[in-house]
Amino acid sequence: MGKFASFVFGGVVGATLGLLFAPRTGEESRAVVAEKVDEYWGKGQTLYTESRTKIQQGITDFQPTINQKTDEMRDKIDSARTLIAEQVAKNAAAARDVINDKMPVVVDKVSTASEAVRGQIDSVTSKFKSDAEASGADIASAVATESAPVPEKSVPEQVAKPVDNVVAGTQAGVDPATGVAN
Repeated sequence: MGKFASFVFGGVVGATLGLLFAPRTGEESRAVVAEKVDEYWGKGQTLYTESRTKIQQGITDFQPTINQKTDEMRDKIDSARTLIAEQVAKNAAAARDVINDKMPVVVDKVSTASEAVRGQIDSVTSKFKSDAEASGADIASAVATESAPVPEKSVPEQVAKPVDNVVAGTQAGVDPATGVAN
């Protein structure tokens, strides 16, 4: 028990013993006890009401501070979202620029490689046909001499479209990772 609780407990015990050993009649003692109980009950109710009012006032006074801090935090989060979206858009645009800069080199290398492969295929096909004719077999009709089909879109167009979609999405306020509007 704390010091205050011990003090109150001692006070109650002392008052009780004082009433029991007082030179009054039982009826007078009961009347005094009832009077004191009523007095302290009234004080207790008053203290409770005052405390409750002070607590409610404190909450009411503190509520604007809570609302202000919540609004400040919300503003900071929105600002961070905006900065992140802007940075994502810049990064996507930079990536698109790099891809567009590197694409002609890649297309040239792929074209050169495909021409080399096509030349090797033509060479092997010619050798296969000449060997088949020399052996007298009719295999030449089974060998396709047509070149590989050409895609409808060029490689830069196929790569640039998804990159453009990411850039357009970030500029429109859409998170490119989730597809959800900011």
